[in-house]
Amino acid sequence: MIKEITAVGKDLLEAKENARAGLGAGELDDVQFEILDGGTKGILGLFARPAKVKAFIELPDPVERRQKKDRGEKKQRNENNGANVNNKRKNKPERKMPEASGTEAESKPRSEVIPEAQLKMERREVAEGEDMSYDFIKTLLSDIGLNADAELYACEDGTRRITIVGEDASTLIGHHGDTLDAVQYLANLASARKNAAGERDKSRVTIDIEGYRAKREETLRALARRMAAKALRNKRSVMLEPMNAYERRIIHSEIQSIEGVSTNSIGSDNNRKIVIFLTDKKPKEIFEEETENETEVVTEPVAVEAAAEEATNEEAPAEE
Repeated sequence: MIKEITAVGKDLLEAKENARAGLGAGELDDVQFEILDGGTKGILGLFARPAKVKAFIELPDPVERRQKKDRGEKKQRNENNGANVNNKRKNKPERKMPEASGTEAESKPRSEVIPEAQLKMERREVAEGEDMSYDFIKTLLSDIGLNADAELYACEDGTRRITIVGEDASTLIGHHGDTLDAVQYLANLASARKNAAGERDKSRVTIDIEGYRAKREETLRALARRMAAKALRNKRSVMLEPMNAYERRIIHSEIQSIEGVSTNSIGSDNNRKIVIFLTDKKPKEIFEEETENETEVVTEPVAVEAAAEEATNEEAPAEE
């Protein structure tokens, strides 16, 4: 619906303002003007003629306006109902929800990770083509020309272990074990290939180089104990640096044996971190195991990472 009005003023600007006022339109409304008379100032104020304009504005149809009004009233009722529901929820006792599990079943491990020093392994002798992960590691060592040998073991936890030893073996560890983790990832991918018997080995493969896993595990368990002590001492949660799934399982396992704290994982993919938080239990002996020097060293997880690299990237003993 079009509404129009004719207005006058001493000049065009005043005439347009009068027209807007007559239409009840604001400055942001789309008003169209038609100039009927530009007006004149006259001579010495005599014979002056006012300016005249015709203004148009498009108004919504009455039915549309009524529908719009109904929608606005309905929206207001919904908002009021929502506020009432929220108030009722606030008055209800809060129901404790179970903790959400992450993408990996690691926040509350069902069983502790067997320490490297206690893990029982049995040497396996396999023919070529029988274990694809083992064949991959042997081929890798041969192709890049490393003076190192690989040995295959069956572990009591149902996994396989391939250990690499030799003069050049430590070069496959990399910075903070990054290269070792990459090699282990590729070895597990190799298990997806069928072996000579036409079967795929679905058990997980762990690659170890010159005892790196045991040294790294010892460092991580020490980190877990010291960060737990820090959380209990400061009475606040502690967040660790991002770790891979294997290292997070070690932290979770170690924290399980400490009263007063628990763990959870947050984040996703390569940015997944562990948070150590307080529980209702009172710790008994946690502070008896740490010294001032140890506490200062592990105030930041990065310091432990550096210590782990220094401890694990030692050169292999030279041949006599």
